[in-house]
Amino acid sequence: MATKKRSRRTKSTTGAQERLLGVVHQIWLAGLGAASKASRGAPQLLEELVSEGARVQASNRGAAEKALRGLVKTVQSSINERIEQARGQASDTLESLEKIFQTRVHRALTQLGVPSADDIEALGRRVDTLTVSVNRLAGARRRARGDGHKAAGATAAH
Repeated sequence: MATKKRSRRTKSTTGAQERLLGVVHQIWLAGLGAASKASRGAPQLLEELVSEGARVQASNRGAAEKALRGLVKTVQSSINERIEQARGQASDTLESLEKIFQTRVHRALTQLGVPSADDIEALGRRVDTLTVSVNRLAGARRRARGDGHKAAGATAAH
C-alpha cells in the first residue's frame, strides 16, 4: 500500500516538473522572439523589454527559488526513503544469512559428535548429582567404620 502512495506522489511530481519545464521553454521562446523583433524594430523597444524582463525576474525570483527548494526537498525525501528501504532489506538479508550459517554450523558440529552447550550443561548436572551421592556414601562409610571401631575398642577394653 505504501508503494502506491509513493508512485502517485512521484507521478504528480513528475507531471508538475514537466509542466514547469514546458512553461519555461515557452517563456524562453517568447523572449527570443521579442528580442528578435525588438532588434529589427526599434532599439528603444529592446531597452524597454530588457528593463521589463529585469523587473519581472526580480519579482519572480523568490517564487522560482521556492519552487526549486521544494523540488529538491521532494527528491531528497524520495532518495532517503529508498535508502531506508535498502537498509531494511540488507538487514533482513543479513539476519537470514546469519540464521542459515548458524544452522549449518550446528548441523556440522552434531555430525562430528561435538556436544552442544545443553549436553554439556546436562552432563555437569549429572556430575554434581553423582558428587553429592559419593560424598553421602563416603560419609556413611566413615560413620559405619567409626561406630565399628568404637564398638571393637569398647569390647577389647572391657
